[in-house]
Amino acid sequence: MSLSDVKKEQIKLRATFLNGMGIGVMLIGAFTPVMRLVYDKPASEIDLPRVVIPMLVCFFLGVALHLGGGWILKGLKQ
Repeated sequence: MSLSDVKKEQIKLRATFLNGMGIGVMLIGAFTPVMRLVYDKPASEIDLPRVVIPMLVCFFLGVALHLGGGWILKGLKQ
């Protein structure tokens, strides 16, 4: 059974949404703290675990969302 064009577009939109969310999480949670550390605070004032742990969580959440979008696209192979 072939998917209709409407269903294919819905699948692509869901995958694009998850990928966009993954990019946003990575930018806000991982990239922004690095830039703040570079431009804002001296290295002597950094509480490293308080910065690195949320960055890692956001990075892996972003990767998981991206992979989830790819998994949704597998629905197009019908």
